[in-house]
Amino acid sequence: MLFACTEKDPNQVTITGKVTNPIGETVAFVANDTTYSTNLTDGTFKISFVIDSAQYISFKQGQETTAMYITPGEDIHLTIDTELYDETITYTGSPASSFLAEKYRLQEKGDFFGEKYYLGTTEEYEASLNEFMDEIKQKLTAINDSVFAATEISQLEKTFTYYRSRQAKLAKILEKYGDDVRNYYMKKELLDRASDFYGNLKALDQAAFETALKDYESTLKEYLAEVTDKEYIAGQMKSMAATVKHWSERKAMVESVPKEGEDAIGFTYPDMEGNEYSLSSFAGKLVYVDVWATWCGPCKGEIPYLKQLEEDYHGKDIVFVSISTDSNKEAWEKMVVEEKLGGLQLHAGSEWGENGMTGISRDYAIFGIPRFMLFSKDGKVISSDAPRPSSQEIRTLIDKNL
Repeated sequence: MLFACTEKDPNQVTITGKVTNPIGETVAFVANDTTYSTNLTDGTFKISFVIDSAQYISFKQGQETTAMYITPGEDIHLTIDTELYDETITYTGSPASSFLAEKYRLQEKGDFFGEKYYLGTTEEYEASLNEFMDEIKQKLTAINDSVFAATEISQLEKTFTYYRSRQAKLAKILEKYGDDVRNYYMKKELLDRASDFYGNLKALDQAAFETALKDYESTLKEYLAEVTDKEYIAGQMKSMAATVKHWSERKAMVESVPKEGEDAIGFTYPDMEGNEYSLSSFAGKLVYVDVWATWCGPCKGEIPYLKQLEEDYHGKDIVFVSISTDSNKEAWEKMVVEEKLGGLQLHAGSEWGENGMTGISRDYAIFGIPRFMLFSKDGKVISSDAPRPSSQEIRTLIDKNL
């Protein structure tokens, strides 16, 4: 009987790992309806849980995630360096997860939006996709799970159908131009991708960001010097000026967001009954704000965790405020009722218009949602980009300030 009580469940999965340069104190494994998480100790972890069947899950560390595929009974060990993430992750004990990691690296090398995409013929681009597909099929022969293999091929075929469609549309747009314009278009697209102005809004200070914008503009002008179509050049110069102005204004917004410990910029929005609430309405309580919309997948993914967070802190000096940016008010009202959303549900409506951003979206430079923020009992900023409800870090931050 003692043996029976201590025998490992055949459906139990055990995952150990080593995280280099960890972001935060936890790791999580996110399934369709469940999240398994544990703490890191000196960058290492061990976690066990039971699953009924093989399934895709996501490994999450910080805000980054990567795909895994696990089978009941597996003992898996993973290693990862978060500074490069998918480029460094390795597995032992999970052939399917190892395949997914290798597939990612192959896709990076495949460069599906490189020279063949912009300059090649439809036939040349098709040949490059087929070559990649053949390599994937060859690697899948080492995987015993036929369902997994079939799923991977099916998903890749759907992805490549989309790529073909995009390349065909691009070819149609560029067919009236010569090679000079086509080369410029490709180099501009690659420069846009490499510049990563969205990511650098917070990563770079004001001076460095402005320098990056000037370098971007200078490089594009060099590219345009190789183009002979004067009408095309004029259009691109106008577009370039608008792009630089756009990112410069966004950076100014980011810089004007109140910092930790500074007075928060208030807001006032109505609930479903038309009652208006402001940040000042909650004086004496912590305020955890969720800016979201019904059409936003990641926003909806956080709802179960937000409900649990609210339940766990019920009766404490904290209020949970969700502010919807839905232009469709009826869709918002329907979800609030059907999903029995808790906390205080307010409606801002779309804050993006011809004249730019307004309201809380502008005041806190919210260019993507969901965005979570935490304000102190006396109306100061604790974090204008707070951890999500699905992370352990938000509980640590709340507990510290209650």
